[in-house]
Amino acid sequence: MLCMALWSVNYAFEIGFIDIEYKYLFARLQYLGIAFAPVTWFLFAAEYSGVCRQFARKYEKPLFIFPVVAILLMLTNSIHGLYFGGYYLDVSGGFPLLVFEHGAFFWIFYVYSFVLIFAGILFFFRQFVRLTAPYGTQAAIALSAACVPVLGNILHIADIGPFAFFDPTPFSFAITGLILFWGTIEHEFLNIIPVARQSVIESMNDGYIVVDLSNSIVDINKAALELAGKERKEVMGTNVNGLFGEGVQVLGNSPEGSLGREISLQIGLETKFFTVSVSPLLTRDDEEGRLVMIHDITEIYRYQEALKQANKKINLMSNITRHDILNQVNVLSGYTELISEMLPPDVKGDLRISKYLRNLNKGIETIHSQIIFTKDYQELGVVSPTWQSISSLAKEAAFAFSGQSLKFSIEDNGLEVYADPLLKKAFYNLFDNARAHGDHVSEIDVSSRIAGESVVIEVKDNGIGVSPVMKELIFEKSVGRNTGLGLFLVRGILSITGMEITETGIEGEGARFEIKVPPGNWRRASPQ
Repeated sequence: MLCMALWSVNYAFEIGFIDIEYKYLFARLQYLGIAFAPVTWFLFAAEYSGVCRQFARKYEKPLFIFPVVAILLMLTNSIHGLYFGGYYLDVSGGFPLLVFEHGAFFWIFYVYSFVLIFAGILFFFRQFVRLTAPYGTQAAIALSAACVPVLGNILHIADIGPFAFFDPTPFSFAITGLILFWGTIEHEFLNIIPVARQSVIESMNDGYIVVDLSNSIVDINKAALELAGKERKEVMGTNVNGLFGEGVQVLGNSPEGSLGREISLQIGLETKFFTVSVSPLLTRDDEEGRLVMIHDITEIYRYQEALKQANKKINLMSNITRHDILNQVNVLSGYTELISEMLPPDVKGDLRISKYLRNLNKGIETIHSQIIFTKDYQELGVVSPTWQSISSLAKEAAFAFSGQSLKFSIEDNGLEVYADPLLKKAFYNLFDNARAHGDHVSEIDVSSRIAGESVVIEVKDNGIGVSPVMKELIFEKSVGRNTGLGLFLVRGILSITGMEITETGIEGEGARFEIKVPPGNWRRASPQ
């Protein structure tokens, strides 16, 4: 921009003066901008586009030798005449214009300059063809800005029409400036340098694909090409869903921003697994395409499969052990019952013996309950969380209490929560806890409400409630009149997806459990 400014200002002075010597003075001063403009343009284009970047950096100083020599020869032209063979004032058009007869070195330097200028233009043209928005748009801006003054200079040097004596190049810089200003405001020209694509995107291990609005590939990195086993020229312009062959839909019906979609690819003799994420590419508010990222999760998948197999073996052993222990508990319970029946009446009536038998039976029942609890706890977190309807789960859990003189009022407001599949078991345990500990519970209400960014699920009854000192203790293991495991399991199920449960009722008015669902883990059910 400095070179263009020097060129334009001195040219304005040249045409502004009438005296030929003043015109000649400012014509030579223009070369402070003219001589260095091609080199600075070439260096800028190479650095911005990344094409010949290392060459430009390595030979940056030698590239300025020709411009310096041109200025020296132009300043000493009166001695050798290599740059200008002569000059004169042309007044045929009614306005005095300075006309030069170009010397041998002028044409050498002119060719050198245009080689650099057109090389820079080719760099940006390459970017325009290969890259998508916003880089392609930025390259088009640079191309347009560069071609306007080049065209003006060609018209002048070729002596075409009125431009034979009048050089429009300095004035065309105003158009160039407007184009660059518009590009900076509207398309963030120079804010993002596409050379980062070469150094960052091409070195990524993840697959990177840019598609247009018709799902045609407009850009792709090396990692994605290696996964597809194809060359860049084979895939450019083709539909992305056909990149990996039939049966592999890269986009499918994935919503934008989705990280949960998985695909599998056969690479040689090995099957690999990947997650696909899709994001829109926006220029201001307009979508110009989509970015597809493919991340290799093969190792994670293998670890998950190994963990699943290990869990299966552990669960199998737990099931066998639990079955055997329950069998022995049943045997022990049976023998205890037989002993109780076979005792002589005088012994059976002994208070100490009766107490021992009751404690023995209670111990057997506790062991039985705790073994059954291990089955429920074993299944906790084994299956991935899913979206579940609050009202539907509560109704399913309430169905188990049909015929037990309990009236359920379950609100249906279309809310869903992201929770462990055992959430129904959590509702069942809350209902069972109300029935067992509420003494005279006859009504249980289930409702939910939005509180800020969270959702609160409320389960309340009309029983005796919970004393203030027990409000936190009831969620601890082995606290309560029976096994003390029901509410402990409820808290464990809810905590898997970040839900919290508290007891907020008033003693004597009934228990009230509030389950707080964090932001992002609830939604309104989509209409069927």
